[in-house]
Amino acid sequence: MSVPERIPGAPLPGETSESGFRRVMREMPAEAEAPPAPRTRGKLALALLERTIPQAYRWASFDAPELSERVHAASVAIARSSSAEPRVCLMGVSRAGKTTLGVAMLRAWVARTERRATFVHAYRLGVARIQHPAGQGEPDIVETAMRAPLVLIDDLGGERDHAMNAVPDVLFERDAEGRATWVTTGLTREMLVKRYGLGVVARIFERATVIHVGARATRS
Repeated sequence: MSVPERIPGAPLPGETSESGFRRVMREMPAEAEAPPAPRTRGKLALALLERTIPQAYRWASFDAPELSERVHAASVAIARSSSAEPRVCLMGVSRAGKTTLGVAMLRAWVARTERRATFVHAYRLGVARIQHPAGQGEPDIVETAMRAPLVLIDDLGGERDHAMNAVPDVLFERDAEGRATWVTTGLTREMLVKRYGLGVVARIFERATVIHVGARATRS
């Protein structure tokens, strides 16, 4: 009887999904090293991305029939054409489809580039340092958000506002290293400036494609 092929990135027996994610991230070769075979590399990248996507958005892709039922066609078209951009800001009111489009864009980016990408809620970055033991470096989620080739920070501005919030540091680090960064937010630019300051907001919008999601979708 043949042994079933193990899915790349799948948890080991007795391993939680989060600890498995950290293990595979450590085991994957650095970008500067010789890459694995394209098929293996792409499957690993997609498996790692899937681990970070919330269950409610596991269906979201540009090929999903539900997408046209939940998000306005104009927004979908703009998001599809922007999925190769290094900086994207998806803005709009609650339930407009920002996160759905962001996840669809992530899948398209990983499928095209075969590189690693991650989805992270802003609120998880907001509390990560508070919940992490002192003196043990940065929490894993913060390290991953800083170094992944592409990160989507979801619901920017929806996290707790306190001095240990890691969101500004993640944005500064990624900007300094020239890493691709996408965000979704329900706040206006003015509201973001009031919350984070001009320096942080500049790193969100400079050279970014801004997509206003909704019935009258626009791209700037």
